[in-house]
Amino acid sequence: MAPLLEMFVEVGGLWVMLIGALAWIEYSRRADVQDDPGRWVAALSTTWILKSAVVIALLAWAWNFGRLFFGDAYLRGSGVFPELSTVLLVAVVVLAGVAWYCISLRSYQPWVTLGLVLAIILSSAPLLVQSPREPLAQGESNDRQAVAFVQGRLASLDCFAAAGEKARRDGTFDALTGTAFLSFKAANGLDDPDIDFQPDQTVVVRPGQEFGLLSRPFPFLFGPRRCPAPS
Repeated sequence: MAPLLEMFVEVGGLWVMLIGALAWIEYSRRADVQDDPGRWVAALSTTWILKSAVVIALLAWAWNFGRLFFGDAYLRGSGVFPELSTVLLVAVVVLAGVAWYCISLRSYQPWVTLGLVLAIILSSAPLLVQSPREPLAQGESNDRQAVAFVQGRLASLDCFAAAGEKARRDGTFDALTGTAFLSFKAANGLDDPDIDFQPDQTVVVRPGQEFGLLSRPFPFLFGPRRCPAPS
């Protein structure tokens, strides 16, 4: 049951349920409307319900960005385009603003706002990916999508170039990727001389440490630091 609940949360089901609960409250107040479908339409067309729905959609993405910041998830495609989170933030705010503005229009249809709200909430399902629960280890069987994300971020931070290697995004945690990752750790003050740089030492990307730093949103504000150019 837990995996189903987790999936329900990740696709935005709880936020949709919250909007539904508020709509039910308004529906129960509309005892003067005898027609049941008309009663639901009247409830969902209420201004406070629509404005609450827009606020809930923004809260849903505030929660999602929090997941990104604390390393619980990473953004699909941000390995290739690091500032995807910034573009996404602008898109969410613009769509929410349009949804809010539409409420004040005289010739307004409430389904426009509700449709935009659902689009904002449900867009997290294809965009956010659960971070790996276990460390990614060099030479081991890993989540290829997660490794490809790490490789993409290392490439965008010039860590392959700093290590004198050619950038790769094939999802295989090989020795070249490990070397670039060690350059990333050194650039961000994460290296441990007693563990790293030892012969035949397995390089590991830990979920809550290095992977979380790589998956942070808005890297222009929150890092990580780029790898230095090779001397």
